[in-house]
Amino acid sequence: MVSAYSLIVIGGGIVGLSVGLRALDHGLSVRIVAKDAVEASTSALSAGMIAPAMEALTEADPRLSYARYIEAQKHWPSFAEDLGLSEILELAQPAVWLWSGDNGPSPDEMMQRFTDMGAKGQVMREEDLAKLGYHAPFQAIEIVGEWLMAAEPVLSYMKSVFVERGGQWIESEAAQVTPQSVTLSDGQRLEAGHVVVCAGFDSAAFAEAVPSLAALKPIKGHLLDQAQKADPALAGRMIRSPWGYWVFLDGLAKFGATMQTGKADYEVEPGVVTSLSEKAAKFMPDSVGGLADAVPRVGVRAATPDSWPMIGRDVSGVYVATGMRRNGWIYGPFAADVLMAQIGGQGAPEGSEAYDPQRFTPH
Repeated sequence: MVSAYSLIVIGGGIVGLSVGLRALDHGLSVRIVAKDAVEASTSALSAGMIAPAMEALTEADPRLSYARYIEAQKHWPSFAEDLGLSEILELAQPAVWLWSGDNGPSPDEMMQRFTDMGAKGQVMREEDLAKLGYHAPFQAIEIVGEWLMAAEPVLSYMKSVFVERGGQWIESEAAQVTPQSVTLSDGQRLEAGHVVVCAGFDSAAFAEAVPSLAALKPIKGHLLDQAQKADPALAGRMIRSPWGYWVFLDGLAKFGATMQTGKADYEVEPGVVTSLSEKAAKFMPDSVGGLADAVPRVGVRAATPDSWPMIGRDVSGVYVATGMRRNGWIYGPFAADVLMAQIGGQGAPEGSEAYDPQRFTPH
């Protein structure tokens, strides 16, 4: 007989690992099925930004987006504490929004945009901006409460904790799912009390059995990795602009990222890389020597028709957590808490009804 206290998670990125770790905390036995090594996931090559204000600023309804992102972000501190990662959040540098004062808004106008959606920050002084390697005509706003994770090492650490705590990591491809089973590509059949699909756009492969997943659309993204010694002033910083973003990690700078809606391939496109490099050059800090040695990376994100994630129980009985677009790092622990509440028959976290996957299936 299959135990009700067992779970299979398909997908080993930030969402799948968050769900797996939370399920272990709730006393379930957990297996994660991942077709790739954790470092090869789209979550691992991403910038690792948990940045509600920076994400919301450029969206259609910044106030709504910020409110939803902040609500999801609230689930990170307890999750990080459980993993021993609290210091990363506590010591986080403010995020920076940078723009050209030649043809952009005034600093007060820009600050008002952030204030209107509920974010807190301040206009940067010229001398402080210069310490980051930027000078007039650039202007900048610093926003507090935005966090940056070194995606690949943090995910690798999360996987090691998952295994140490008794979770089973199965590197294989799932071919079929039901509410209580997963069949692997080699024909092996795994059973559990519950099944969760958290595989980004790869989740769409299960749309026949899990109808809500048919709504998923791909968004291809290129970014550039530049190995370099970190400038102490930039270490741990994210700098966003109308042209893209820079993040500065230990020994690595990342610039990105494209949003190529409807594309699901992993081919590096030279023309896109050239365009990305040109955008990076528009606001390259003094300490970055250029991108001649940058390595282009490609990932594919999942999106839904209304651009919001689907988190919850599909009409089939399979649970899903996908469609995060570029915000898997914001939503990971929140998605885990929503699913654990639903699986355990408890009240789901505030706001979770907005992500009901059944909104995309006829009733």
